[in-house]
Order: sequence, then C-alpha cells, then structure tokens
Amino acid sequence: MSKQNTPNNLVVSYLTMRKAVGWLGMSLPFILLVGNYFINKCNFLNNPWFITILDNYKYTPAGAWKSSISHYYYSTVGELFTGTLCAVALFMFSYNGHPIRKGDFGLADRTMTFLVGLFAIGVVIFPTSSDNAISDNIRIFLSSKNTQNIHFTFAALFFITLAFMCIINFRRAENVDDFGKGKDDNFFRLCGIVMLVCLILIFSYSFFLKGQEIKWLDSIKPTFVLESVALIFFGLSWLVKGQQMQTTYILKKIRLIKQ
Repeated sequence: MSKQNTPNNLVVSYLTMRKAVGWLGMSLPFILLVGNYFINKCNFLNNPWFITILDNYKYTPAGAWKSSISHYYYSTVGELFTGTLCAVALFMFSYNGHPIRKGDFGLADRTMTFLVGLFAIGVVIFPTSSDNAISDNIRIFLSSKNTQNIHFTFAALFFITLAFMCIINFRRAENVDDFGKGKDDNFFRLCGIVMLVCLILIFSYSFFLKGQEIKWLDSIKPTFVLESVALIFFGLSWLVKGQQMQTTYILKKIRLIKQ
C-alpha cells in the first residue's frame, strides 16, 4: 500500500464505520419485528429438522410486536438484539472523532462515543423485565425489578448521549465560531431534539399512563414505537454525518491539489 493511498483508505474506512452505525441503528427495530414474525410464522422452534426438541417441549409463539425493543431479548431474535447492540458498541469504542479544542463546549467525540458504547453494553448485560410474564420467553428466567431499573438507566443514558452528540458534537466546525452554521447542522439538531422528546414521552407513558388500562394507547405499543423513532433519527444523523465528512474530505483534497 503506497503512502499516497493510505489516507484515502483510512477515510473510506472511517466513513464506512459511520454508515454502518447509522444502518444498524435504523434497521434494528425492523429486523427484530420482521425476524420474530418470520421465525414464528414458519414455526422453526417446533420443527425437529432445525432443532432438537427436549422433553417434549413445545414453543407457543405470541405476537411479533413486543412492548419495547428491549423485550425482544427474550424472543426468538434475542441474539440479533444483543448482537446488534454489541456491534454498535464495538464501532463506538473504535471511533475517535475530533479532539476537544479551545472554545468548544461539551465533551470530545472520543469520550462521547466511548460512553455510548459503554451504555449499549450495559443495556445488553442488564436485560429488561416485564410487569407481566412474557408468554413466549425462550429463556429460563426473567430479570428482577432491580435489573430492570439498571437497564432503564443505561437505555436512557444511551439515547441522551446520542442526542447530545447530534446537538453538539456533530455541529462543530473547523472554525469554532462556525458552530451550528453547517448545511446539515439544523438536521443534526432536529435529530437530537427528536430523540430527547421520544425519551421524555417514553418515561411519561411508563410512569404515568402504563397500567391505566388505556386500551387504544397500549395496543399501539408506544414504547416500541417511540424507541423506533429515536433509533431511526439516530441512524439518519450518522448516515448524513458520514456523507458530510466525505464531501469535506473531497474539498480538502481539491485544495491540496491546487496548492
């Protein structure tokens, strides 16, 4: 590999990492929903061609649409849930971004992404619980209330940190005075605000409305819907940021060639 190609390859890999994070975040709710539906529809867990059934066990599937994304941990696609979050965490741990500079406010990119990765791992290690037993739980346990509270804390910190990355870190410029003036900066701010609003609505529903027997509200699985919206905007912000970095890199290369 020549020295001339090395920077370009590094930047391409960096952009690929950003886009991978974006696609993983955006696709997670749909992968879990469709995957669980497909496995249940085909009755794979009761088919001896695919698995060995022990002690005449029979799996009885419930609805493919769970109360929250975290509840898929106990479903047929539990490994997809944990695997995707671990992949996001790995990308975040490997992400350096830009260091903090004089005049910047907030934390450095490296610190923020490390925290996001740490919180994602926390969501995996401490699974959620449920007020009601999960009828199609394929595991032999259900987390306690204490574990559930830890899970909620990590999940909230995960989304809060991502939101502030959009509002602050993604809107930084080479010149400190140009903060928030980029062509995509309003979109990044919107993504961060949407994630925070979704989080507030989830907490409002969980603490004040859940269990009040509001059938129409419970039937639409508001926690799942709001988490999905937050993940979609999280993914979009990273995809747009990846494209912006590519454009910036091309402009820098043009300047370098002219010089």
